[in-house]
Amino acid sequence: MTAISIILPCYNVAQYIERSLNSILQQDFSDYEIIIINDGSTDNLLEICGKYQKYSNISIYTFKNQGLSQARNEGLLLATGEYVYFFDPDDYINPGMLSAVYNKAKEGDYDAVHFGFKTIYEDQGGIHYDTAEKPYVYKGNEIIRKQYMPKFLGTTQDDINTWIDTNYLWKERKQFASVWRFLYKRSVLIENNVFFYPGVKLFEDKLFNACFFCYAQSIATMNEVFYNYFIREKGLLSSSLSNHKALVDDKINGVVQRSKVRKLYKDTHNEDIFNCYIGTIAFSALELIIKLTDLPFRKLPKLAY
Repeated sequence: MTAISIILPCYNVAQYIERSLNSILQQDFSDYEIIIINDGSTDNLLEICGKYQKYSNISIYTFKNQGLSQARNEGLLLATGEYVYFFDPDDYINPGMLSAVYNKAKEGDYDAVHFGFKTIYEDQGGIHYDTAEKPYVYKGNEIIRKQYMPKFLGTTQDDINTWIDTNYLWKERKQFASVWRFLYKRSVLIENNVFFYPGVKLFEDKLFNACFFCYAQSIATMNEVFYNYFIREKGLLSSSLSNHKALVDDKINGVVQRSKVRKLYKDTHNEDIFNCYIGTIAFSALELIIKLTDLPFRKLPKLAY
């Protein structure tokens, strides 16, 4: 069995993909497979990726455009590794990342390893910030659900109660939920049917991790910074934020999808996790009110009651 399956969901990232692939190939760890999911790209992505087909551990699969979540799902279904790593192809990883994270995972046979990253604001002259958490091991699913999961799903009731202490809220209570911060044990994902919700934008990583945390028995954190996350003003996220109607649709979809995760925890643990994201619902509602005032009445979305 391969140690790590690296999944790269690609849509029109031809200008970045070589940097990402090279950062993997230059690692001091070789027991991995790279699964490139071409999600209906219209640029010269396949031409560039074709240069890497000489490597036996790199596979390229092409699908019609289905979106990021489903592209990741296709990769997960194709993966054969003991662990799975979801890698955004416009970013890159640091030397030694794969060996360090895999060795940590094997150290305690952990269901996941969580590590630090660097945020780089490319359009602002390369301004960057490092984010990492102190080394720790969360053992037992109840501890993960009670102590770890609330940091990722949303703004909790406790967060609202301490809203005045913003340093506490955003630096100690909250964690960036992107899946590229984690190495996941594939068997936990597959056996518990943990996949991304197709069609979801902005919240897909939060929802995926919340589902994973519902079943995980052990998660180790590392304080090393291994991942380089690029933010561009003209990226997909910032484009969606400037599109008011799309943002409204995404906010409503986020509420709907979180309700599915809430049902999962009720069915699995007889536990209501609404308090873990009640603040997010409140803030989203406020943002919706503001955004809806900018839309013509005939274009307002239909809400289901």
